[in-house]
Amino acid sequence: MSFIEKLKASLKDKWLDYYLVNQSWLKKMTWIQSPDGGKRPPCLLILGAISSLEPSLKELLPPFCDLNPDPTKLVDLLGLNFDPRVELEKRATEAATSQEAQILPLLTDADTEYLKKIREETIK
Repeated sequence: MSFIEKLKASLKDKWLDYYLVNQSWLKKMTWIQSPDGGKRPPCLLILGAISSLEPSLKELLPPFCDLNPDPTKLVDLLGLNFDPRVELEKRATEAATSQEAQILPLLTDADTEYLKKIREETIK
Protein backbone atom coordinates (compact mmCIF):
# COMPACT_ATOMS: atom_id res chain seq x y z
CA MET A 1 0.00 0.00 0.00
CA SER A 2 1.41 3.38 -1.01
CA PHE A 3 1.94 6.30 1.33
CA ILE A 4 -1.06 8.12 -0.12
CA GLU A 5 -3.34 5.10 0.28
CA LYS A 6 -2.22 4.67 3.91
CA LEU A 7 -2.74 8.37 4.53
CA LYS A 8 -6.23 8.28 3.01
CA ALA A 9 -7.20 5.28 5.16
CA SER A 10 -5.82 7.00 8.26
CA LEU A 11 -7.64 10.25 7.44
CA LYS A 12 -10.90 8.40 6.92
CA ASP A 13 -10.59 6.71 10.32
CA LYS A 14 -9.66 9.98 12.02
CA TRP A 15 -12.51 11.86 10.35
CA LEU A 16 -15.03 9.20 11.40
CA ASP A 17 -13.71 9.26 14.97
CA TYR A 18 -13.98 13.07 14.96
CA TYR A 19 -17.51 12.86 13.60
CA LEU A 20 -18.56 10.38 16.29
CA VAL A 21 -17.28 12.62 19.07
CA ASN A 22 -18.74 15.81 17.60
CA GLN A 23 -21.89 14.62 15.86
CA SER A 24 -24.20 16.42 18.30
CA TRP A 25 -23.26 19.79 16.81
CA LEU A 26 -22.16 18.63 13.35
CA LYS A 27 -25.68 17.34 12.64
CA LYS A 28 -27.03 20.88 13.14
CA MET A 29 -24.92 22.32 10.33
CA THR A 30 -25.98 22.65 6.72
CA TRP A 31 -24.77 19.53 4.94
CA ILE A 32 -24.13 19.13 1.22
CA GLN A 33 -24.71 16.23 -1.17
CA SER A 34 -22.02 13.52 -1.25
CA PRO A 35 -21.30 11.11 -4.12
CA ASP A 36 -22.53 8.12 -2.09
CA GLY A 37 -26.06 9.51 -2.14
CA GLY A 38 -25.84 10.90 1.38
CA LYS A 39 -24.80 14.23 2.79
CA ARG A 40 -21.65 15.47 4.47
CA PRO A 41 -20.47 18.57 6.32
CA PRO A 42 -18.90 21.42 4.32
CA CYS A 43 -15.43 20.85 2.85
CA LEU A 44 -13.69 23.53 4.87
CA LEU A 45 -14.94 22.00 8.10
CA ILE A 46 -13.64 18.56 7.05
CA LEU A 47 -10.27 20.01 6.01
CA GLY A 48 -9.98 21.99 9.23
CA ALA A 49 -10.75 18.97 11.36
CA ILE A 50 -8.40 16.55 9.64
CA SER A 51 -5.56 19.05 9.39
CA SER A 52 -5.62 19.34 13.17
CA LEU A 53 -5.81 15.55 13.57
CA GLU A 54 -3.06 14.59 11.09
CA PRO A 55 0.24 16.46 11.55
CA SER A 56 1.66 15.42 8.17
CA LEU A 57 -1.04 17.44 6.39
CA LYS A 58 0.69 20.63 7.48
CA GLU A 59 3.31 19.92 4.82
CA LEU A 60 1.06 18.20 2.26
CA LEU A 61 -1.88 20.58 2.00
CA PRO A 62 -0.04 23.72 0.73
CA PRO A 63 1.23 22.07 -2.49
CA PHE A 64 -2.17 20.44 -3.08
CA CYS A 65 -3.85 23.82 -2.62
CA ASP A 66 -1.37 25.39 -5.06
CA LEU A 67 -2.31 22.79 -7.68
CA ASN A 68 -6.05 23.17 -7.13
CA PRO A 69 -7.48 25.56 -4.51
CA ASP A 70 -10.99 24.05 -4.76
CA PRO A 71 -11.73 22.55 -1.30
CA THR A 72 -14.24 20.08 -2.77
CA LYS A 73 -11.56 18.63 -5.06
CA LEU A 74 -9.16 18.40 -2.12
CA VAL A 75 -11.70 16.58 0.07
CA ASP A 76 -12.37 14.24 -2.85
CA LEU A 77 -8.64 13.67 -3.44
CA LEU A 78 -8.16 12.79 0.24
CA GLY A 79 -11.00 10.26 0.09
CA LEU A 80 -13.28 12.16 2.48
CA ASN A 81 -16.15 13.00 0.13
CA PHE A 82 -18.68 10.66 1.77
CA ASP A 83 -21.54 10.70 4.25
CA PRO A 84 -20.00 9.78 7.63
CA ARG A 85 -23.30 8.33 8.83
CA VAL A 86 -23.48 5.96 5.85
CA GLU A 87 -19.86 4.92 6.32
CA LEU A 88 -20.33 4.26 10.04
CA GLU A 89 -23.40 2.12 9.28
CA LYS A 90 -21.35 0.11 6.75
CA ARG A 91 -18.60 -0.42 9.29
CA ALA A 92 -21.06 -1.53 11.96
CA THR A 93 -22.58 -4.05 9.55
CA GLU A 94 -19.13 -5.35 8.56
CA ALA A 95 -18.09 -5.63 12.20
CA ALA A 96 -21.25 -7.55 13.09
CA THR A 97 -20.76 -9.90 10.14
CA SER A 98 -17.13 -10.43 11.04
CA GLN A 99 -18.03 -11.09 14.67
CA GLU A 100 -20.68 -13.64 13.64
CA ALA A 101 -18.14 -15.39 11.43
CA GLN A 102 -15.73 -15.65 14.36
CA ILE A 103 -18.42 -16.97 16.69
CA LEU A 104 -19.84 -19.53 14.26
CA PRO A 105 -16.97 -21.67 13.01
CA LEU A 106 -17.42 -23.33 9.67
CA LEU A 107 -18.37 -26.98 9.76
CA THR A 108 -15.88 -29.42 8.31
CA ASP A 109 -16.89 -32.39 6.18
CA ALA A 110 -16.33 -34.61 9.21
CA ASP A 111 -18.72 -32.45 11.25
CA THR A 112 -21.35 -32.59 8.52
CA GLU A 113 -20.99 -36.35 8.21
CA TYR A 114 -21.29 -36.75 12.00
CA LEU A 115 -24.47 -34.63 12.08
CA LYS A 116 -25.93 -36.59 9.17
CA LYS A 117 -25.25 -39.84 11.06
CA ILE A 118 -26.97 -38.53 14.21
CA ARG A 119 -30.02 -37.44 12.18
CA GLU A 120 -30.28 -40.84 10.55
CA GLU A 121 -30.10 -42.60 13.94
CA THR A 122 -32.75 -40.27 15.37
CA ILE A 123 -35.14 -40.96 12.51
CA LYS A 124 -34.88 -44.79 12.93
